[in-house]
Amino acid sequence: MLTDNPAAPLILVVEDDPSHAELIKRSLEDAVEEYRLEIVETITAAKIAVERFSPSIVLTDYRLPDGDGSELVAMAAGFLPVIIMTSHGSEKFAVEAMKIGAQDYIVKSPETFASLSRTIKYALMAWALVLVRRQASDAALRAKKDWERTFDAVPDMISIVDLNNTILRVNRAMADRCGLTPQEIVGRKCHEVVHGLENPPPNCPHARLVRDGLVHNEEVHEKVFDAVFDVTVSPLNDDDGLMSAVVHVMRDITGRKLAEKNLQNFERQFQQTQKLESLGVLAGGIAHDFNNILTIIIGHCFIIREDVDSGMSYKSHVEQIENSANRAADLCRQMLTYAGKEHLVQTQVNLWLLVDETVKMLKSALKKNVTIETDLKRDVPEIVGDNSQIRQVIMNLILNAGESIEDNNGTVKISLEKTTVPAGQVEVDFFGNSIPPGSYASVKVVDNGCGMVEEVQKRIFEPFFTTKFTGRGLGMSTVLGIIRAHSGALQLFSEKGVGTTFNVYLPLLTVADAAETTSGIETAATGKKKYTIMLVDDEVALLTVGAALLEAMGFSVVTASNGSDAVEIYRQQQSGIDLVIMDLVMPGMGGVEAYRELRKIDSVVPVMICSGYGAESVEDVITGDQRASFLHKPYNPAELRMELNRMVG
Repeated sequence: MLTDNPAAPLILVVEDDPSHAELIKRSLEDAVEEYRLEIVETITAAKIAVERFSPSIVLTDYRLPDGDGSELVAMAAGFLPVIIMTSHGSEKFAVEAMKIGAQDYIVKSPETFASLSRTIKYALMAWALVLVRRQASDAALRAKKDWERTFDAVPDMISIVDLNNTILRVNRAMADRCGLTPQEIVGRKCHEVVHGLENPPPNCPHARLVRDGLVHNEEVHEKVFDAVFDVTVSPLNDDDGLMSAVVHVMRDITGRKLAEKNLQNFERQFQQTQKLESLGVLAGGIAHDFNNILTIIIGHCFIIREDVDSGMSYKSHVEQIENSANRAADLCRQMLTYAGKEHLVQTQVNLWLLVDETVKMLKSALKKNVTIETDLKRDVPEIVGDNSQIRQVIMNLILNAGESIEDNNGTVKISLEKTTVPAGQVEVDFFGNSIPPGSYASVKVVDNGCGMVEEVQKRIFEPFFTTKFTGRGLGMSTVLGIIRAHSGALQLFSEKGVGTTFNVYLPLLTVADAAETTSGIETAATGKKKYTIMLVDDEVALLTVGAALLEAMGFSVVTASNGSDAVEIYRQQQSGIDLVIMDLVMPGMGGVEAYRELRKIDSVVPVMICSGYGAESVEDVITGDQRASFLHKPYNPAELRMELNRMVG
């Protein structure tokens, strides 16, 4: 750090480039050690400063307006260390710099500036050793002891090992960590002390260094110490330049690795918290939609029960009830997915229907001063993707657009259309990446809100960057991840005080994709025999309607109201039951426990576990069991029939 402490070393910087001088100053401000700093721009000014201030070290650019740094090296020879800096280094230049007496030589770069304090520190230490060598033998002895204290003061575990893996010397940190004295360690093999092995481990960095003479660095988990280390091995050369030993430096990074792991866990929890908190923003819209759905269902039920002449057939009333129920089920799945409780499934997605429903749901969640306008083209073909994920993207973009309007009267426009990127035409996303040629569904969200300055636009896709308080939607990093996972692209146009436009490109479903994702629904009654299904559920109404539904599909049905009864019935009628459909959550013995008991009786009987919760609640139990599956409630008759055909087929 920079200080006015007169005892701190004074660094004289000779640099005529103000930006480089500023970088040097910043690096020294971040240093652990204390330094004083004086900056001049010319050789002439430097010579005056040397006489006036008596600096501890000179850091000089090689090219200066009135000469070069070699003049300062010559002037300071014998009493002051000089480090030469250059923007264009070479081995030849480095050799020449050292020949003329420079203490060190560095090539300017952000990395060297960042580590400048360390360079200066070691240069000063080296210079101190030079001065010590000039003193009498007693001073040389004191210098040796000072070095040993420094060696032992380093918290990293340091050892010097010969080329045959024998330890020659260790510092105090190494000895203390091993629970031995330095004398007890010297003479033993490094693989014995560090790894607890009789022979060197495979891919030993020491052995590699002996072979290639290069510095090696790697992270290693050492069982002997039960810790993770950053291990560096470096060659130690003799006076002839030949490798005589290897320096091992082991830095304990267990705490850092644990902190990184905790940070990753925190990030996941933070993202989940954001999702859960953002549900509050949607609560009004969701409740509004559910009330509308219930009103539709209750109304049609009343008309049927009271035999009111509505001008509609009974079948039409039932279709309306079924459509409303499916819509309610989709809302439940959406909420579970948004809360992270539902697996994501690739299906054919009707974007017109998805965007239209999402807009209607969010109208109640946006402030009254926000007007929503839509221009949704019905001729946009389907895409292949995850319905819930894409809904989250649209929802987040609309919510962000609404909030950007703040307290002013404003408009959010949502459009949907088919667009084509022709071959040879350059179309790029927000990051400058080319959008591949092809047909896309374009979902555009435009607002006339506050807009974003360029700095905010650059940071908007960072994982935790936000201009709002916690809990307002997914965050644009997640939105971008979903779009990229669907092989799509995102464009962003924004101007402060004018508004923002997000344009999402999603690849359209090709003919081949459509053929691949389309499957027919067979009838369950086409088998060679009439299959018998045991239906297990603690809800009487669900048992009743479920049994009727299965019988209408051509199955015989046996019912049980809980897991214990199901196990007992199957034990008695095992040969007469071909498949078990079982609720997950039941009083007493639940679905998972009953499944395990059934497997003790019969390892191959097909078992289908059903729940309104996500499949992750049972996937650990049934994974690997080819005769078990999961079906989401509420039952979709077509999906149920397809799954039954698969399991009994």
